[in-house]
Amino acid sequence: MATNDFRFGEHSRLYLLGAMLLFWCLAICLRLVQLQIFSYGRFAKQAEHQQQREIPLSAKRGVIYDRAGRELAMSVLVDSAFAVPTEVRDLPTAVHLVTRITGDDYNVVLADCRNHKTFCWVARKANDETIERIKSLSLQGIHFQKEPKRFYPARDLAAQVLGSVGMEDSGQSGIEHAFDEELRGKPGKMFISVDARRQWFSDVEQQPEPGENLVLTIDKNIQYIAEKELEQAIADTRAIAGTVIVENPHTGEILALANRPTFNPNLRKQITPGALTNRAVSYVYEPGSTFKLVTISAALEEKVTNPNEVFDCQMGAIVYNGMRIRDAKPHGLLPVWGVLAESSDVGAIKIALRLGEDRFYKYIRAFGFGQPTGIELPGETRGLTKLVSR
Repeated sequence: MATNDFRFGEHSRLYLLGAMLLFWCLAICLRLVQLQIFSYGRFAKQAEHQQQREIPLSAKRGVIYDRAGRELAMSVLVDSAFAVPTEVRDLPTAVHLVTRITGDDYNVVLADCRNHKTFCWVARKANDETIERIKSLSLQGIHFQKEPKRFYPARDLAAQVLGSVGMEDSGQSGIEHAFDEELRGKPGKMFISVDARRQWFSDVEQQPEPGENLVLTIDKNIQYIAEKELEQAIADTRAIAGTVIVENPHTGEILALANRPTFNPNLRKQITPGALTNRAVSYVYEPGSTFKLVTISAALEEKVTNPNEVFDCQMGAIVYNGMRIRDAKPHGLLPVWGVLAESSDVGAIKIALRLGEDRFYKYIRAFGFGQPTGIELPGETRGLTKLVSR
């Protein structure tokens, strides 16, 4: 009897052990099913995020030419330095050495490298001297990649017209901004991966597509002359700033558009917001004596006078709207054509009074004053016009 009890107890323990092993195997199988089937996508994304990073490859911006096909803005390939932080033995020291050369903020670069284990830029589109100094350090985990960098061969020539681009090759001002979508092309894709041994490799999935080229009406030679003459005029008059526009009177094409002060778009870090201002399109100016063309044209069109009608210019002085207006030199009696030839403000005011305020304002608007011209440059102002009586 005792022997049978012993055997029964022994069999029970074996059954219990077998059941536990079966339950354990079943639990492992269920866990594997969960990991390999139901949670596979989530874990695969986590692994990809930790081991792989997608890097956009900048496309070469299109070339900007003058009317004769001379290059005003182009893109050239230069070296950029990047770090694979998992490869760098002493990351703080490496970043310190690199930022001493580039002049960038050490804490910002170090934080970026720590946040991105597979890839981070440490020197974007640097000059040859900077890249050579970084290469001479022979730092493990620091690598180099060719990138397009915007280059302006004529330096500050037509700087406000051409504008500038940012580090990511996006247009920030001028033509570069106005035609950014056409010029910048389509970026490519490169994947940086790190394997289990912390070795990196890259794979270009999509090649970048270059942007479209652009031809301006600007003539490089006329632009150069206009800028030199503007510089001389500013020096002679001790002016703070100035602008010159050279236009083809038959077609309306802008042959030159010069501004001072100016900047060199190749030296991105030295560009100030004030230097970017294109005074030819962003500022409001009084038309001055050129406005007599509008006055006399309107008066002749409305037949309120004729070219030979004589006006008394009162020896170059008149009081209008409580203000005394004087001519540069005194004139007595002048025909309408003489008012224009001698640039008499007094005579022009008398012709405008004959025309009347409402009709005169209609012609001011017809000539385009107070309205944008539609020039393909950002920041154009529409000007100011209003009736004196309102």
